[in-house]
Amino acid sequence: MSKFLEVRLSQTPDVFLPRAKETARANGVHLTGDHETGHFNGRGIEGAYRIDGDTLAIHIRKKPLIMPWTMIEAAVRSFFA
Repeated sequence: MSKFLEVRLSQTPDVFLPRAKETARANGVHLTGDHETGHFNGRGIEGAYRIDGDTLAIHIRKKPLIMPWTMIEAAVRSFFA
């Protein structure tokens, strides 16, 4: 089962993406990509993102079975906040 999220960006990708990569790395998640597309994985979570204007579309492809979606969504959103 996978899930899609959309986040409205309050900063340009050039500003928030380095922070997102740092936050992900500090939490054991590997985040690669640029100001258009990218991928992330770690701690049993795998997914991808795409940026279109001021909208960030996130596709979570895999998560640990024991972790609820609300916890996964909060963690992924924190990487991109």
